[in-house]
Formats: sequence, structure tokens, C-alpha cells
Amino acid sequence: MSDISPLTEITNLKSLANWMQNVIKAYESGAINKKTAAALAKRTLKKFNNYIAKPEESENYEKLSDLCTSLSTIQRSEGNFETFYLESLKEELDILLKTLMGV
Repeated sequence: MSDISPLTEITNLKSLANWMQNVIKAYESGAINKKTAAALAKRTLKKFNNYIAKPEESENYEKLSDLCTSLSTIQRSEGNFETFYLESLKEELDILLKTLMGV
């Protein structure tokens, strides 16, 4: 069983990006399945859509929204595409987190 749950409160973009990485890790380790990962991301995305970005976060808000939307559709990925999908998502999150660490 996993302790991954939807974020109850989003206080900054870094916390959401870190949460997304944890969901991906939980999925890859088998702690949660694709359907659960997608459901968690959908619930969190609803809260994120109500989040008002701080001025220093505004340029990264859309990118993180797109990445969270992508995670919410993980159940559609299959086979080789799933591998590419996850690697691409992880890479984009890593790049975004490095950018956000300077914020």
C-alpha cells in the first residue's frame, strides 16, 4: 500500500513538482497502478487550477499545468510508448525543478 495521496494544499510549484515525481516513483515501483496515478493527478490538477502563481512562478505555471495534465492521462500509455512517456515526463519535471530551485 502507498502513502501517496492527492495534494490537499498547493503552496508553491516546487511542492507540486516534487509530488508528481513521487507519484511517478510509486507507479514505477508498483506501489500504485496507472489508474490510481491518473486519478491522483486529476484530483490534484483540480486544486492546481485554483492555485494563483506567485509573480516569480508565473512563467513556469503553464508548463507544470501541462505536465500534471500529462500525468493525469498516464493510463492511456502502453508498451514502448509508456516507457518514452514516463522518461519524458521525468526529464521535464527534473528540468522544471532545477529552474524552480532558483526561485
